[in-house]
Amino acid sequence: MRWLVLSLALLASPALAQQMADGKADVSVAAPAWAKDAGPVLAIDAAHKNFHTIDGRYAPFAALARNDGFQVVGNDAPFTEASLAKVQLLVMANAAQDLRPDEIKAVRAWVEDGGSLLIADHMPFSRAADGLARAFGFQFESSFAFEPVRGPELFSRANGRLADSPVTPKDINAVYAFTGTVLHAPPAATVVMRLGAGWSILYPTEPWKFDGVPSRPSDDKDLRGALMAVGKGRVAMFSEAAMFSAQRQAGDKTMGFNYPPARQNKAFILNILNWLGGAP
Repeated sequence: MRWLVLSLALLASPALAQQMADGKADVSVAAPAWAKDAGPVLAIDAAHKNFHTIDGRYAPFAALARNDGFQVVGNDAPFTEASLAKVQLLVMANAAQDLRPDEIKAVRAWVEDGGSLLIADHMPFSRAADGLARAFGFQFESSFAFEPVRGPELFSRANGRLADSPVTPKDINAVYAFTGTVLHAPPAATVVMRLGAGWSILYPTEPWKFDGVPSRPSDDKDLRGALMAVGKGRVAMFSEAAMFSAQRQAGDKTMGFNYPPARQNKAFILNILNWLGGAP
């Protein structure tokens, strides 16, 4: 409950209020996976006090998915067997409200029966997603992961942080993330993005207050993203949510797939969605 209160307070803070969807972001798709509105139904969650929603900071993500042929809708209802039956791909980004045990059970059963789930999450919200992630053997830490010089984070084949996977074919060789936490994955998962050595993992009791907090060095078990098949369905977990967005901040700074050096982030996102959606 304490983290929920803190997270909601941060939602109203001037700094976070300056994060806005970039209405000028390039959301075009050169070769859509499906014809217009002929693809799977993709629901973006807003039922758990999410920081990113279909009409808010994930509006460019929603537009990108639509241009790939997905039928994109918002979700404002608790997860149940009935509500999930209308959806093929569920996206949950930075939820501030914990899921109830019955919701977690419903999502797990839905994935096993063929649904696909994408969780993109980080502090101070990772605590809410962790319960659902654990139902699939993953874990989101309540931590911040920082490089020695903080800023946009490069994951590339050259620096060893971007792994071969179904969503990173050889033409994807570098993607950017924008401050996240640590993801742990089960042995059956396929690693997509790995922190490796050289990061500091901090464990504050209050978000963004780091003086004197416990910390540790990162290692190869600390991940930024991973994939896994579960029954008839699929899950993708990423411990950073802004990389799927296109946002502008004070001073006209960009963050997400509109960040100029992140030239392959858009293709990376589409690969993830197409893998989850079972693109032909």
